[in-house]
Amino acid sequence: MRTTQGMTGWTKAAPPATLAPAVVKIHPFPSLIVDPALASRVSCVPYDIVSRSESRALTEGNPDSLLRVDRADLEFPDAVSFTAPEVYRQAAKNFARLVEQRRFLPEKKPSVYLVRLVDGNHRQRGFAALADFGDYASGQFRRHELTRPDKEDDRVTLIRHLGALTGPVLAAYPDLPELTAEMDRIESSGPPIAEVTDERGVRHAFWRVPNPDQVVKLFAKVSRAYIADGHHRAAAASRLARENPGPSGILTVFFPASELKVLPYHRLVLKLDP
Repeated sequence: MRTTQGMTGWTKAAPPATLAPAVVKIHPFPSLIVDPALASRVSCVPYDIVSRSESRALTEGNPDSLLRVDRADLEFPDAVSFTAPEVYRQAAKNFARLVEQRRFLPEKKPSVYLVRLVDGNHRQRGFAALADFGDYASGQFRRHELTRPDKEDDRVTLIRHLGALTGPVLAAYPDLPELTAEMDRIESSGPPIAEVTDERGVRHAFWRVPNPDQVVKLFAKVSRAYIADGHHRAAAASRLARENPGPSGILTVFFPASELKVLPYHRLVLKLDP
């Protein structure tokens, strides 16, 4: 039998501690929400699926697009790198203007939100909250991709300049009937805060969760969550948390696995060596 050394000599080993079951921890977060009347002007595509020229076309004549924050390089000549210091300064300037002009409105207290996407006959709903950094570090919040340091650096630098997280991680969790019932109740409680239709015809809507503590407690019944998209955003937020200890997390929308729709991601190989 293994032994442990105590203050007074050698003693028999203590029985192993009973480990608490692993659970997913989420947190409400202080947020800025879009002015519902301007949601269609402010909302934008993810920053990493469009080129600089496409970003310019999408934002032409629209100074309110959040793409001018996430992809501020669109306002510079092509010769200027998207990681140039002046690009991040412009992103911060654009973000400050959107807040000052009340395109984004501060919430009174930390919140959790129900997010719904409808694409034709498909509907998927999830909870927007902060994923726990401890879960990310321990592997409870599971990853399936490696990340590139240069892409991490870009997101870290942008977050530092903004003092805010602008793009959520997309995560999946094993279905929990109680969470699905909570989504049903919130969705049927009244109209969403805002609803917009994107360029692909997908309708996006969100509701404020009236009792976020209840959702937090229900997630404690979930044993794992999986990053489906947003590994660089998650890694960047985690790096900043290590540098600046304190209450924070990874902005994430958690979808039940049964409601997720996986879309194809096509790549074209232009040239192969013989």
